[in-house]
Amino acid sequence: MRTKLRRGAACALTSVMIGGALVACGDPSRQASGGEGQYPTRLVLADRKAGDGFHPATGYAQTGVSPIYDGLLRPEPSSSDKVPNFVPALAAEMPKHNADSTKWTVKLKEGVKFSDGSDFDAEDVKASYDVAKDISVGSEVVSRYDIIDEVQIQDPHTVVFKLRSPLAEMLSRLTYAIAPSEMLGKGAITQSKLNTEPVGTGAYHLKERRGDETIFEANDNYFDGAPEVKELVVTTAADDTARAQRVAAGEIDGAAIPPSQLKGLEGKDGISVDVTKTADWRGISFPETPEFADPKVRLALNLAADRQAFIDGPLAGQGTPISGLLSSIYGDAHDPSLDFQHDVAKAEKLLDEAGWKKNSQGVREKDGKPFHVDLYYAGNDTLRRDIAIEFASQMKKLGLEFETKSSTWHDIEPKVHDVSVVLGGGSAPYDATVMAYEYLHTRTPATGKWANPGNYGSKKMDDLLDETRSENDEAKRNQLWRKIQAEHAENPSMLALANVNHIYVSKENSWKKPNLLLEPHIHGVTWGPWWRLAAWKK
Repeated sequence: MRTKLRRGAACALTSVMIGGALVACGDPSRQASGGEGQYPTRLVLADRKAGDGFHPATGYAQTGVSPIYDGLLRPEPSSSDKVPNFVPALAAEMPKHNADSTKWTVKLKEGVKFSDGSDFDAEDVKASYDVAKDISVGSEVVSRYDIIDEVQIQDPHTVVFKLRSPLAEMLSRLTYAIAPSEMLGKGAITQSKLNTEPVGTGAYHLKERRGDETIFEANDNYFDGAPEVKELVVTTAADDTARAQRVAAGEIDGAAIPPSQLKGLEGKDGISVDVTKTADWRGISFPETPEFADPKVRLALNLAADRQAFIDGPLAGQGTPISGLLSSIYGDAHDPSLDFQHDVAKAEKLLDEAGWKKNSQGVREKDGKPFHVDLYYAGNDTLRRDIAIEFASQMKKLGLEFETKSSTWHDIEPKVHDVSVVLGGGSAPYDATVMAYEYLHTRTPATGKWANPGNYGSKKMDDLLDETRSENDEAKRNQLWRKIQAEHAENPSMLALANVNHIYVSKENSWKKPNLLLEPHIHGVTWGPWWRLAAWKK
């Protein structure tokens, strides 16, 4: 959704304190974004953190959206509230698969070069995916690519993906960023130069990093045509309020902001607001502790959670309630009749049946032990903090104590099997298998560290998940996803709350831009209206 917010004066904020420096309306440094009227060729955008960790195996650019890299395929918007379609990027045409979807053949574009001038070919595809699925080098995306048994080079411009088991929804795995084979090597990804000196085939290359600025320069030899916007500068502004103020003051061209900052920009002329629907979810994890052992308790929590209250409160109206990761963004794979309804009375009954009964103080206890769970959230994330507080407040009314605790992800990670956590996800959600499989399946050696930490589920659920990802017929596959949703509705492994809208504010300009994309958990200023900056046209 794109909207324009009116502004009462050309510079309503005559000055604003940002990072200890006074920035006034007439400051010439703020004109650096390009003086070409309504078609600026240099953009300065503010993000929460500096760009780093550019190695594809860290998860960077794996959805096919990046100024630096391309995948074999890239997403193409279908509608604002549904997962995208896929179209060729480095692939010369759409991939073809055999009868049982265990072998996928991809023809590659010829004549494509990396930003260092080297040629792109099948060796680069094989090397990129070999690293992605190699846990020994520290790949952080193994769980998404370990289904690939081998990438075979058929000829310099053809690769064949041989899978360990059938996978009908393979296309979203083919958006993974391709880097030069010479730079991938055999060592740990943390030691790779790609983290700080990335080389890709993308529309931009990393020119330099200067202080808190990361500067991308257009690749005029880009195979899909030279970008008309020649420079992108991403500056770090960790403070949410500061980013919004800097756009309002005209100091920068745009920023991603949280829902809480949107209201402050109302009435500002010359500012565009882009609101994107997403698969970026927030929820509460269920650890492997006695409090959650009975599926009746996990079901009770899902029924007791007032999801609309999270939308109206912490999300300031900018989100969509969800009952599970198989949400409406997946079309017919989602069964709305199986969504959890807010039913406190039924939740109370289930807790009683599970043996968690209220004592004289209204606190639920079992075998003399009160229900007490630590609920952690990342302290630098105000939205997760507010979600934690709202959830604890709702559960307290049932006699369940969730003690909220602020911490860092580094400190939370080793506790994840023993405490509840306000989690977020959906980093590669462009098929239902990637989105939901590891959160609903019982844990395996390849399961991500945050997925299903309580190891809840069943053999029936595991078998359904394996059958579903192997089904080629889309209609039959959707019916299987509905069966999975029904199983989860009886035996939930987590509590999903909402998909969070992403909000971007920017100076108005006259560039014609591609349609907005339903976004993953990963976002920032290389998303929103800037997700295909190279395709901006006059």
